[in-house]
Amino acid sequence: MSRIISLAAMLLILPAALYAAESVAWQETAGVSDGKTHVVPSLWFGMPGLNAKTTVTILDAVGPGVVTLFHASALTTDFGGGGFASQEAQRVTIRVFYDGETTPSINMPLMDFLGDIQCQSAYFSTVYFSKVKQSHNFRLPMPFRDRIRIELENVSEKNLVGYIDLQWEKLSTLPEHCGYLRTGYRHGNIDPQKPTVMFEINKPAKIVAHWLQYGSEKSKGGETICEADQELYLDGDTAPTLNYLGTEDVYGYSWGFKGIQSDNWSAIIRREELKPVGSLIAALRCRTTDAISFQRSCKWVLTYAHDPSAQKQLGKTPVPYRHCVYYYSAR
Repeated sequence: MSRIISLAAMLLILPAALYAAESVAWQETAGVSDGKTHVVPSLWFGMPGLNAKTTVTILDAVGPGVVTLFHASALTTDFGGGGFASQEAQRVTIRVFYDGETTPSINMPLMDFLGDIQCQSAYFSTVYFSKVKQSHNFRLPMPFRDRIRIELENVSEKNLVGYIDLQWEKLSTLPEHCGYLRTGYRHGNIDPQKPTVMFEINKPAKIVAHWLQYGSEKSKGGETICEADQELYLDGDTAPTLNYLGTEDVYGYSWGFKGIQSDNWSAIIRREELKPVGSLIAALRCRTTDAISFQRSCKWVLTYAHDPSAQKQLGKTPVPYRHCVYYYSAR
């Protein structure tokens, strides 16, 4: 089997063997590809920088092809030690355009896209996302047929210093069944007294990863806010097709969020006490053999309606949140 077929399969068909990072078949490793691998650096000295009020193109490649690795350092306003969680770095936006699009398929904060939510996630490692010391690695494949263009925008008044390289594979063909990687990104406030729509789409797609960050002054250690049911209604179903009786269960944990940890697929990446009271939690899940597929639509709802005790304790106090879903769909 050619490397092209294997690579295409991983983009949307997503076979189990690919996802088990510790058990890749030797045939895949030893196979000779008729593709051609490239690594493109950006932002470093001698290259266009992420200066104040600028937009920089970090990749412009002609297809067919697939981006296989997005490696990015933390961004700082002061190379001599200005810190990596600045407001300026948090506000950098990534935009991804496929095949001549004028509206980007991905448009969100760069560090949130990489799983480093507001530049403040703990160090963690999963099959698709990792944050190591002052750097990030993102491994969800990004296939394209004609062209891909990725740009970053620094909207702040300060220059930012960092380094990025993107690895991509030039292919001879890309099968029609391959989808494009897109994101559904939202932020705002959850009203504990009302259902909150976290994600909604009306076309065939496959969800392969998602994360949630939220916090409340009414929560200690992530308790109480974790009691929301998360319900996914697929293809017009009137009862939840996927019904999780607690946020921790959506992310592979139980009895709340007890500490920073990861099992290669799921990770608790923030667990912080707020001042003067309350707590903030963030968790991420990579879906491999358990990806979520649907043929017409998906509506993702978070609700406390089925836990009156938690709903009463939270009252009408807003729960600030950020949420992102990574999915593949056709054009």
